[in-house]
Amino acid sequence: MTRGTDPTVQPGMMAGCLRSAIGLAGLVVLAPFAIAVRSLRAWRRGKELRLERTRGSLTVADGPPLARIDTTADVPSVAVEAFRRRLTETVVRVAEVLRRPDDVYHLLARDPSAEETDVLPVGPQIQELAERLHLVLGRSPMAGRTAVWIALPRSRRVAEFVDPFDYDPEAAGEPERLLAGSGMRWGMATGFAPGGPSVVFRIVLYVPADAAPTIEGLLEKGLGVRGEGVGV
Repeated sequence: MTRGTDPTVQPGMMAGCLRSAIGLAGLVVLAPFAIAVRSLRAWRRGKELRLERTRGSLTVADGPPLARIDTTADVPSVAVEAFRRRLTETVVRVAEVLRRPDDVYHLLARDPSAEETDVLPVGPQIQELAERLHLVLGRSPMAGRTAVWIALPRSRRVAEFVDPFDYDPEAAGEPERLLAGSGMRWGMATGFAPGGPSVVFRIVLYVPADAAPTIEGLLEKGLGVRGEGVGV
């Protein structure tokens, strides 16, 4: 997900463009010269990890605005598995900082061929969140798709504000419209897309504003994101 393929801004357009690009990539693999072309692109790109972070805000219906911490990582293909582990471990640290005793984690995602959104109760344990996140970040059907993660109090049910047949995380204005009215304690949107010699990951965290500096510190330590708008 590049700046033009935002999982939280115009996600329908993002998904369409990425699906087209991924489909084209699948076709060119069949050409005899594809390996040489991809090797050349990898050589030109280099092996560095490119990271960027920005901070904004999300106005919510029943409380103060949440900080919106948006991180993009352009990861060389050879480093993708290691980066997935680092990203999962960093989200674990975030969940530990924000944890309340009655937190329950939920996942919303929609397969392109499905007629409804999957609304999955991940569970109350951070380990369950970590295992599910790591799985979703590596599932090929989720390439170019938006996964929405919500931490809710145990007393708040997803069915109160989500109809899986009507809700689509890829629709215009989503998932921020849903998150703003969910009553969540914190949440995030994640996505990834192959891009030639690299894979672009995106994670947008929505956290209490007073926790934002701590969360940004965890991102810097875990992923190496040094500052707003700065690549490394």
